Amino acid sequence: MAETNGKPVMIPAQMEREPYRPTASTEKVHDTVIRSLSDVVRTSAHEAATFVALFDVYDKDEPITVRYDHLADAAECLEIALTHLSQLKTIVANDMSRAPLF
Repeated sequence: MAETNGKPVMIPAQMEREPYRPTASTEKVHDTVIRSLSDVVRTSAHEAATFVALFDVYDKDEPITVRYDHLADAAECLEIALTHLSQLKTIVANDMSRAPLF
């Protein structure tokens, strides 16, 4: 009170704040899932192509078992790519069914 000489002090109205609440977004999660699935598909398909190239071009002097292993690895990569591609298609089809036509 000494600083105001006993006079009332007017305090400007403070902006009302929402209590602390972290922001959350299901859209961010959805976008991350789509981006991740796309990444897995691209990476798996690329690695499969690399294994096939190893089989076809680079390792012709290797024993047949080594070359066969490259094909097995390529097949595994493609299976992973197809699994994730299917999941990605399902998500996009679900989004399309909810989107307005116009």
